[in-house]
Amino acid sequence: MYAVAIVLPILGLIVLLLLLVEIRQYGAGRHLISRRRLVLRVVAGLLMLTLLAAVFVGLFVLQLKDAYARPQLFLAFWSGCVLVAVALVWVMLADMQEVEDRFSRGQHKLWKEMARFVADQINSKEQGKPAPKGDAEE
Repeated sequence: MYAVAIVLPILGLIVLLLLLVEIRQYGAGRHLISRRRLVLRVVAGLLMLTLLAAVFVGLFVLQLKDAYARPQLFLAFWSGCVLVAVALVWVMLADMQEVEDRFSRGQHKLWKEMARFVADQINSKEQGKPAPKGDAEE
């Protein structure tokens, strides 16, 4: 149990540091994420910190290791922790959806540019003109 008492604050510190790095990079303009993804990541980080703190408080401050001593408090507290964990999963799924949307937009743009390049090549050959110079010249 002492290992858990040491690991939980360390994990909280790691989450906090990663969250601060993400915010700092976004603020400095060195980011590849949208504002919506930053908000989702900040919310996820705060939910993780809340969950870590709640587990620490539940185990070591409130001594909620045994359901028989105080069953109502035990059930209410750990149910709240489960709800925070479910909210965390929901936020992470929303972040994953945002990543997928950005990826699909990038793929769409790439295919559109490729189709435009091929069409330009075909049109220039049909008209007898030299092909326009592009990045993929052979």
